[in-house]
Amino acid sequence: MALTDTFVKQTKDAGKHFDGGGMYLHVKPAGKYWRMDYRFSGKAKTLALGTYPEVSLLKARQRRDKARELLAEGLDPSAEKKAAKQAGIAAAANTFEVVAREWLDKTKNDRMASTHTKVTTWLEKDVFPFIGKMPISTMGPRDVLGALRHMEGRGALDSVQRVKQICGQVFRYAVGRRSRWMGIGAGLRRAGVCAGTRARSGGLVKALRPIW
Repeated sequence: MALTDTFVKQTKDAGKHFDGGGMYLHVKPAGKYWRMDYRFSGKAKTLALGTYPEVSLLKARQRRDKARELLAEGLDPSAEKKAAKQAGIAAAANTFEVVAREWLDKTKNDRMASTHTKVTTWLEKDVFPFIGKMPISTMGPRDVLGALRHMEGRGALDSVQRVKQICGQVFRYAVGRRSRWMGIGAGLRRAGVCAGTRARSGGLVKALRPIW
């Protein structure tokens, strides 16, 4: 018998209360936990779907259905969940500032010391405070242009074009960071968002190209 919102909210009976499709509400003294039992490669496994009330009955069912879709595709939901989490952490760690500082370090020998100092100062003063903490894989042209408008607002018009070019170079470098991006991409591809990430990165490069 399927669970109801009222039952889930009111029940205090310890144990497993099943909803169907392998999903159940596991009531313990410490709280209420959504779980899903399934088999993969002949082994019994359990997938954590969240805790109640943070995860509603409806949301738990949606997560169960997504897990069953993965199983139908021959994928292990637990492994996919772990990979997606790791990929998300890696992507979040690759902020614009992290990538830009890596680019600065990798290319510093291509510039005169005075130029390197000027480029670093531009980024630290005019770019990082506005977009430095953003994961670079989620950024769009408006994010970069928004930061540059702050420069225009304070009258630094002579530097805007050069900083636009620098940002473009950082994104070109990011797209080419295969050693790290391939590891992130593997998890994102399994999570179904890798293509979108590549499209955003490529789209941003194309959008910025006219102003390099």
